[in-house]
Amino acid sequence: MTSAKDKGVFSGLMPQPRVIRLLGGTTELSEDVRLVTSNVLPLQRKAMRGILTVANVRVVANKKKFVIEVRVEDPASMKMSDVPEAAREDYYELELCDSRVLVRTASQAGALWGVQTLVGLYREAGGNGRVPNVLVRDWPEMPVRGIFVENKWGPDRMKLADWHTVMDRLAALKMNCLGVGLYGCWGSCRYEGAPTEFLMVPVPDHPELKTEKTLRWYSPKQQDWVQETYLPAMFAEDFLAELVTGGEERGITVVPFVNSLGHNTMIPRLYPAVSAKAKDGSPKGIGYCLSTPETRQFIEAFYGSIITRYFRTGIRYFHIQLDEVWPDHPDPADPHRKVEPWCECKKCSGRSREDNLRDYIIWLVGMLAGKGVGKVVMWNDQLTRHMKVLDKSFVKRLKDAGLQDRLLLHWWWYDNKKLDASVHVKLGKALGLNGWVAPMTCYFNWDRLDIRRENVGLMLRMGLAEGAEGAVSYAVHDPAWSDHEALLADYGWTGNVKESVSEVHGKWIQVRFRERAGAFKAAQAALGKAGTAFPALHSCHYYAYTYCGEKPPFPRPYPGEALTALAGMDAAKVKSDLQNAAAAAHTAVQGFSELSKATEPALPADDLACVRSSLGEAARIEGLATAFAYLFTAWQGVQKKKVTDELVAGCKEARKALLESMALVEANKPEWVAPSCLRGLSALLEFLEQLSRDLAEAKKGKTPPSKVRWTVEHPAARS
Repeated sequence: MTSAKDKGVFSGLMPQPRVIRLLGGTTELSEDVRLVTSNVLPLQRKAMRGILTVANVRVVANKKKFVIEVRVEDPASMKMSDVPEAAREDYYELELCDSRVLVRTASQAGALWGVQTLVGLYREAGGNGRVPNVLVRDWPEMPVRGIFVENKWGPDRMKLADWHTVMDRLAALKMNCLGVGLYGCWGSCRYEGAPTEFLMVPVPDHPELKTEKTLRWYSPKQQDWVQETYLPAMFAEDFLAELVTGGEERGITVVPFVNSLGHNTMIPRLYPAVSAKAKDGSPKGIGYCLSTPETRQFIEAFYGSIITRYFRTGIRYFHIQLDEVWPDHPDPADPHRKVEPWCECKKCSGRSREDNLRDYIIWLVGMLAGKGVGKVVMWNDQLTRHMKVLDKSFVKRLKDAGLQDRLLLHWWWYDNKKLDASVHVKLGKALGLNGWVAPMTCYFNWDRLDIRRENVGLMLRMGLAEGAEGAVSYAVHDPAWSDHEALLADYGWTGNVKESVSEVHGKWIQVRFRERAGAFKAAQAALGKAGTAFPALHSCHYYAYTYCGEKPPFPRPYPGEALTALAGMDAAKVKSDLQNAAAAAHTAVQGFSELSKATEPALPADDLACVRSSLGEAARIEGLATAFAYLFTAWQGVQKKKVTDELVAGCKEARKALLESMALVEANKPEWVAPSCLRGLSALLEFLEQLSRDLAEAKKGKTPPSKVRWTVEHPAARS
C-alpha cells in the first residue's frame, strides 16, 4: 500500500505508479550510467538508450558506479497475484537503491515502462540529484491506451520521423497503441474543392487508386502564394512497415484503420466494379455492393496486403471502422447530388440493410481472423445508433462462427457535457462483446481550437466503470493538445477517477512546466477563453463553409456567409465578442511567446513543442477575430452605403495584422499541419486584398457600395 507521504515524494511522475515504497536512504542519480540487460530484445534495448538520451542520461560502457539493470524474467518468478491477468503484459518493478537500478518484468513492454518511470525520477530530481531509495510496483488499469490518428490534413504530410516523434510522446505517457487511418472519405467536405479523400497506402494491382491532395495558402515566410499537389507522405514513401517496427521498438502496437461502407467514395468511383449500384445497375460511386464477388475479392486482397506488407511479425488488431453509413455527396462534378451508400441492386435490395450489414461484418471478422488478426475492432454507432443491429441474434451468429471473442466494439462520443444512451461499453458486455472507449483528444486543428478535456473524463470514467479493455481516442496529433493525451494516459493507467479533470490537468501542467507552470496555466487559460468563450467567433472559421449540400450555392461565399450569420446577431454583442476574443488571444500570444524563449534542458523539446503550437493557435484566433471585427464594421458601413476614408484605411491595417498573425502560425505550428492551418486564414487574406480594392473604388465613386463583393472564388475551391 502506498502512503500519501510516499506518493508525495514522487508527485512529479505522470502517470503515477500504483505502489511506491520508500526503502530508507537516498541515491544520487548519475548522468553517466551503464546499462545491463537480460533477455531484453535488441529493439527494446535500442529504445531504452533513446529514452535515457532524451533525459540527458549518457549510456557508457565503462561506468561501474551507477548501473541500470533491466531483466525480463519468467512470469512464474514474478509476484503478480494482485495484478489482473490482462495487465501483466505491462507490469514492472523498479528498485532504486544505493546507486543501482533494477527493473524486473515479465515482458518487453514492462521493461520499457520501467525505464520511462526511471526517466521521470531523473526529471523530478532535476537531472543530477538525490532521490529516496524506492521500490515501485506498477501496472495499468486499462490494458490498451492510445490514440487513433485519423487520415486528415496534417497526418497526410507527416514523414516517418514525425510519426516516430508522436510514438515517443505516447510512450513517455506509457501509452501502448497508435491507430493509423489508412482510408477514409468525406464527400460533403470540399476543403480542397473536391470530395475529401485519403488513401495512405498503395493498393497492389490498382495504381489508379490514389488521393492527390491540393492545398493553396499564403506563406508569410516566402512572401508569396504556395500551391502544392502531393500524395500523402505515407503513400508516396510507403513507410508503414517501418512505422510498425518503430512501434514494436517503443512498446506501441500500431493498428490499421480502414473504412468501407461509410466514408467511402474514392475506391467505388475509380473502381466501379465494387461500387454500390443504383436500381438501374449503374455504379453510385459510393459504398460497396455487398453481393458481387468482386467486392469481397477486392477487400480480401487489399486488407490482406496490408497485413502481409506491413505487419511482418504478426498483427494484434485490425480496425474495420464501419461508422456513419449514411448519404453523402460523392460526385466531384456535382457537389449538390446526395447519394445513398447502400446498394440497390436486385440481390442487395432483396434483403434488409441490417441483414446485409450483419453478413458483411461476420465475413470481415472471419476473413481477417483467418489471416492472423488477433482482434477485429469496429465503431459502435452503426450498430447502436443508426441501426439496431447489436442484439442477441447477431452475437449468436458470431458465436456460432467461433468469432465472438474476435470482435471488439469501439464506443465513441465527443460531447463535453453528457454521454448518449447508446454509447456504453456495458451494452456490448451484456451480450458478451468486449470494448474500447473513444474520447476525442485532438481534432479540427487544421481549422480551429477545439477543447475536449471534459469529454476525455466522461468517456474514461464510463469505460473504467463498465469494464472497457482500452481507451483509444479519435484524434489527430498536435502538441498543443498534449494535455488531452495526458488525461487519457493518466486515467487509463491509474484508473483514479476520483481526481477531476481539472485536478489531473493541473497536475499535468505542474509536472511538465514546473517553475513555469503558473505562466503556462495563465497563457493556456487565455487561449481557452479566446477560442471558446465568445459565440460570435464560432461563425467565423473557414472550414465550416467548405461543406456542400443539396442546395446551391457552392462554393459558398466566404466571408460573406459568415458575415450574414453575424448580422443576424446582436451587433453590439458581435463587436464585443470579436474584440474580447482578439484581446484574450493576444494575452495568450504574449504568454506563450515568453515561454517559447526557454531552451533545453530548462524546457524539454516536447514541452517546447506544446508551447509553440499553442502560440500558433493563439495567433490564429487573434488574426481571425481581429480581421472579422474589422469586416463586421465594414459590412455595416457598406450596408448603410457609408464607405469612409477610415474604412478604406482600416482594410489595409486589418490585412497587415492578419499577416503578422499568419507569420506566427507558420513559424510555430508543426511543419506538417502549418499549411492547412494557413489555408483558412489565406482565404481571408485574399478576400481583404479584394475588399481593399472594392472599397477604394466605392470611396472614389467609381462603383456604388452595393457592388462591393463579399467573397472570392478561390482556385482551389472550385468544384
